[in-house]
Amino acid sequence: MKKHVAITLLVLTTLGVLKAHVDIERQDGGVFLTYQGKKHDVLGLVLNQGNTALRQCRDVQQIDTSSPLASLALAAIQHYSPPDSQSARLLGLRQQNAWLLAELEFTTLNPAVVLLHSAQERVSIVDGAIWSGTTAPWTSAPFIRRYIRERAPLAPPELMDCFDPVGVLFK
Repeated sequence: MKKHVAITLLVLTTLGVLKAHVDIERQDGGVFLTYQGKKHDVLGLVLNQGNTALRQCRDVQQIDTSSPLASLALAAIQHYSPPDSQSARLLGLRQQNAWLLAELEFTTLNPAVVLLHSAQERVSIVDGAIWSGTTAPWTSAPFIRRYIRERAPLAPPELMDCFDPVGVLFK
């Protein structure tokens, strides 16, 4: 077989296999690569890698979950929607100036990411700046960052950029 015929057949076979198994699908304003019926957020993965490479986190502090500030944040969350919120357990807490970003898990509720603001020894939840539940099929970190940014535009961008989920549901 001649070389150009073999290359043409290889390209056509590759395109046929891709057409049969890979598709591009639009959903809720997002574009997903579908492979054998499973959606993949390729744009989210690229955005997350770009964020990881370019973000500046020197002004964002990781707060020990057993610190007094973490206890204040946890108390604010536990009192937000009792009784279910009382089982909250901090997985991570980040701070930039008076702003806090908490990742939590609960016994009966979905895991959540909550933006809080501290002032004069008091910590409060920022209205509407709570993500709870799965982000599937979107990549979790960029989806949650964007969601909370839209609801709390005054929050420091670096705090949001430096959020990397640790919970199993968000991985």
